[in-house]
Amino acid sequence: MRSTVLASFAVLVLALCALVGAQAPDTAVKVRFRLLDAETGKALPGIVRVLDAASGKPQPLPGLLDRLQGVAKKGEASGWYVVGADGATAGLPRGRYRVGALSGLETALATADLDLGAREAEVTLKLPFLFRPEKLGLAAGNTHLHLMKLSRAEADDYLRQIPRADGLRLLFVSYLERHKDDETYITNRYQDADLKKFDGAGILFGNGQEHRHNFEAYGQGYGHVMFLNLKQLVKPVSLGPGITGMGFDDRPLQPGIEEARGQGSTIVWCHNTNGHEATAHALAGRLDALNVFDGSRTGTFEERYYRLLNVGPRLPISTGTDWFIYDFSRVYAKAATPLSVPGWLAAVKAGRCLATNGPLLNLTVDGQEIGSVLNLEKPRAVQVTATGIGRKNFQELQLVHNGKVVKTQPAAARDGGYTAMLTHEVRIDEPGWLAVRIDTANRNEFELPLFAHTSPIYVDLAGQRTFQAEAARLLLKSLEEARGDIRAKGKFSAPEAERKVLRLYEQAAEELTKRGGP
Repeated sequence: MRSTVLASFAVLVLALCALVGAQAPDTAVKVRFRLLDAETGKALPGIVRVLDAASGKPQPLPGLLDRLQGVAKKGEASGWYVVGADGATAGLPRGRYRVGALSGLETALATADLDLGAREAEVTLKLPFLFRPEKLGLAAGNTHLHLMKLSRAEADDYLRQIPRADGLRLLFVSYLERHKDDETYITNRYQDADLKKFDGAGILFGNGQEHRHNFEAYGQGYGHVMFLNLKQLVKPVSLGPGITGMGFDDRPLQPGIEEARGQGSTIVWCHNTNGHEATAHALAGRLDALNVFDGSRTGTFEERYYRLLNVGPRLPISTGTDWFIYDFSRVYAKAATPLSVPGWLAAVKAGRCLATNGPLLNLTVDGQEIGSVLNLEKPRAVQVTATGIGRKNFQELQLVHNGKVVKTQPAAARDGGYTAMLTHEVRIDEPGWLAVRIDTANRNEFELPLFAHTSPIYVDLAGQRTFQAEAARLLLKSLEEARGDIRAKGKFSAPEAERKVLRLYEQAAEELTKRGGP
């Protein structure tokens, strides 16, 4: 009886082993991915996605870092994984697949068909470059990044892999305080010495602080502003009971901005149209750049950026990604070599930059580059040349003069991407500025709307800067609306504290009127 039981058990074990052995090749095919520069053969970091040939569904690649780690809604953008310059290996079931790969914004999409039958396979994809920023003296940077709900090891891995796969050259890791929630903000735990450990392989890391006020935990308030390359934190980091859970709305952003400027920090306004204090600080020259679409597609260029430019401030454009590197958003800045954090920030402050999550744009006016000031003694025509090149169809390149689109050029498919070149003569009869942008509903690989916009080239006429009365009127209206919102929502320790905050907006209105506004 005992021998019969043992024999039956042995047969069962052999059957299970045979079953596992039969299934193993279908579940454990090792695939090694390698990405190469199609021109030079040099190994590249980037991202890959494997689609089932029959269903088109993206396949999980265990062992590889999810490019959209931490992003709640992925949808059609899911399935992208990071491959380092030394390659990466993942397991896939046997089957037929379509593999796609790219590196940052600079390359075309490379694809290959994969028919897995053996236990191991290697896929090498050669990526053609659409443009090479370094040949133009440009370096890509992300000015605004927080990470949360990751372990320290996971955050380290994220910072080592994803910025390089995206072709970033600089990344500013941001500090933010929010009552209770910031217990999970892992990037708050990084000191300058920790960030320096990630330097290398062509990328530099810098610090940032998000100094902000909210009437509630999220949403509107005095505003959010980034301090980049600080020597020490500006305290208090966050302002108002809505975000700190205590105290009053007595303190505006201005004292913190002035302290950060005293440290030599670069001051970047966040989230485009959000926040009441932006106009006051732009008019006073306290802002070095304006971040658009960092964290969300908030507002339009016309709502704040163009209005500010049209009353005289010289304000470069910038961007970041806020929570996680959820997009390809970056600033390309023309910085001195060798690349350094202070040198790159100096290029942004000088306006030698553009913001994009898609095509690379360029602009010259009478041969002068982005960020320049063209001084005309009398009215005349200027010659404009602009280009755009990117992987996705951005539809058309648009020339903007003093906030109005005055010329467009359709994008055409070419060499795995899309290009546009625009030449136009613009008559200058008043001071102003010129820039190029795209405006399209088309989306990138992460299913986010494409955007791109250069900083302006300014045109002074007979020594005068631009001042548009309509822009001033709209800014005055927004200042009045801000005062109304503060009166309705603010919690102040005393009437004098409220009057002190409101005085900042009154001074901004006086400054606008002084400049020639209504």
